[in-house]
Amino acid sequence: MVAPFLPGLWLGRWLWEEAGEISGLYLWLSIVVLCAGMGCLCAGILSFRCPGDASRLDFHAGFGLWTCLLLFFFGAWRSFGVWCEVQGYVWPEGKRVYHVVLTGTPKATPRSVGAEAVLVGGRDGVSGERRRVRLSFARDSLSAALRVGDEVWCEGRMRKPVNRGNPEEFDYVEYLSVKGISGQAFIPSGGWVRPGSGERADGTLPLWTDWRVRALRLRGKLVELYHGAGLQGEELAFFAALTLGDQSALSDELKDVYAGVGVSHVLALSGMHLTFLVGMLNVLLLDYCRKRLWRILGVSLALVLIWGYAFLAGLPPSLVRATVMYTLMLAGALMGRSGFSINSLALAAMLMLCGNPLLLYDVGFQLSFLAMAGILFLCPRYQDLPLMRRPYVGWVFQSLLVSFAAQLFTIPLVAFRFGTFAPYSALATLLVSPITALLIYGMPVLLLSSLSGLWPDVVARGIGFLEACQNGCLRWMAGWPGAVVHTDWSFCFTVLCYIVLGIWLLRPFRYKAMRWKVCMGMMIGLLLAFPVCRWADRPHGEVVFYNNPSCPAVHVIYSPSCSYLFTAGSDRVRERMSYIAESFWKKKLTAVPVWVWGDFRDDAVVSRQGLVCVMGGLSFLVLSDDRWKDMASQRLADVDYLYVCRGFTGDLQSLARLFRPHCVVLDASLWDGDRLRYAAECEALDWNCYDMKREGALKVPLP
Repeated sequence: MVAPFLPGLWLGRWLWEEAGEISGLYLWLSIVVLCAGMGCLCAGILSFRCPGDASRLDFHAGFGLWTCLLLFFFGAWRSFGVWCEVQGYVWPEGKRVYHVVLTGTPKATPRSVGAEAVLVGGRDGVSGERRRVRLSFARDSLSAALRVGDEVWCEGRMRKPVNRGNPEEFDYVEYLSVKGISGQAFIPSGGWVRPGSGERADGTLPLWTDWRVRALRLRGKLVELYHGAGLQGEELAFFAALTLGDQSALSDELKDVYAGVGVSHVLALSGMHLTFLVGMLNVLLLDYCRKRLWRILGVSLALVLIWGYAFLAGLPPSLVRATVMYTLMLAGALMGRSGFSINSLALAAMLMLCGNPLLLYDVGFQLSFLAMAGILFLCPRYQDLPLMRRPYVGWVFQSLLVSFAAQLFTIPLVAFRFGTFAPYSALATLLVSPITALLIYGMPVLLLSSLSGLWPDVVARGIGFLEACQNGCLRWMAGWPGAVVHTDWSFCFTVLCYIVLGIWLLRPFRYKAMRWKVCMGMMIGLLLAFPVCRWADRPHGEVVFYNNPSCPAVHVIYSPSCSYLFTAGSDRVRERMSYIAESFWKKKLTAVPVWVWGDFRDDAVVSRQGLVCVMGGLSFLVLSDDRWKDMASQRLADVDYLYVCRGFTGDLQSLARLFRPHCVVLDASLWDGDRLRYAAECEALDWNCYDMKREGALKVPLP
């Protein structure tokens, strides 16, 4: 089922990106899905009515073929419709008044308070469709009091998310699209109010979203109980993240520690947390249900509890995957079957992707299923080792095997998506798992003690001590040599790694000696392919006009070891370019760029009065002031790019007496009014114009 369904999901997205404007395409896909379903139904009926064995086999094959076609086109139809809904809507121009309900826990930053919301209505021609949006409220005393489930009327300019387009930058549009968010807006102070008694939107949220909001409200009340019991500061933030999945107050420093040691899955609720809870349910509930009726009631109660916990945690993909698999396991136990399998993992993926095809591109979803696939593939093969039969040593090796299997399947994807690798991940997981189990089991104890008033401060001190031990241990491990290895894996090399891993697991060769030879050959091939892929993915000679509103800059790159950074000013350049340095320079460059501000000259570049000429003949002029305003020349100078930044207050007509540019680049630092004025002047002068705020960073190959 999954084999034809996944390519269908990919096809649906490709069709939307390539031909999303064709209005009849969705209808065509619907007709194809309907025809495939009818063919599947007819083939199934005929296969059961056919008397002969040979003919029955042919009809069974036909039924399987029609089923594969049905799933393939159903995946394309479902994916096309979801991408059309998320990215196909055109928001009205200008400011509008929107009525929204906050569906995510607001997270405060130094300047704003961000939260996810659902649009439930509006004014001035705003559609009442239930669309998910991302709002950023200017931080003040009122916005700091916002909570999940709050309704607000706000005024702002809703826009589709756009990327800045800088090299190796985080794909923010993909991130929001995967979450189903189709618009974002900044709401200034005084730009929002709470609705009156007659303007409430009760009952207008979709049922699934309404349940989720109610669960998140309950989660907020439980966090308040934690605080009332005596947990504060980092202890409260960590315990809320570990037990309830609320990471809104967790510090970036602690997140970096867990990510650096390779145990981020401890903070992100996953199968490990649910395993501890299900184990507790087995001990307290299911082990005492011997008769079938009581067994059914016990399993039903257990399903209600684990799904309630998943809703309480906000339904993260990793926890939903574990919850679906435990549901299948408990349902199978009633029918005399037990344990997990690859089939149950595939069925969980199928159900989740049918409900939300966007999850296929969620990194949490990918890592969760890869880790579980590694455990299901590798662990059964080594269960019969002599060490596994010893009481205590077997538990240690079993835990190490599970951690190693999960890490083996996720290393290539983690290295590709995040650029890091944690060699001590399996050991760190083994050390923190017992403490994590105690902390999770401490959750009901703390809640009961808080509600009953029986020594909640004692329980809180015990939880704080366990947290201090776990976090201190991980901070100590983060200081070990080689605890974090920074990598730069290309997409091709990542695919090669999974191909080699698949060949090793499937064992297509009959003889063991041949398998070892092939595996060793593939490992040597991977070692040789890594530098080749890295060399092919290196930055070639190019000029990059960065899309950074706080720091206009032009980067001339000759090679990874030789590059120059030209900026419009000298104020806090290193701080304002830090995120580009982390995402691009550290990964692709072997030497820090030479920073140029003012006049400069060497064998490769010449800079004078903001006019830069690089080796090969390309030139650009950085306009960040009015130094060229009163100058005149009898001959026009050819310039490849006029780079207009904030600080330039003149008009382009005056520069037409000095320069003849091939293209005018409008920086993202310009005010919207100036940017529109300069774009109109370029059109009047018949100059090519590149608006960086709309089209992203500009990359020009060196001649």
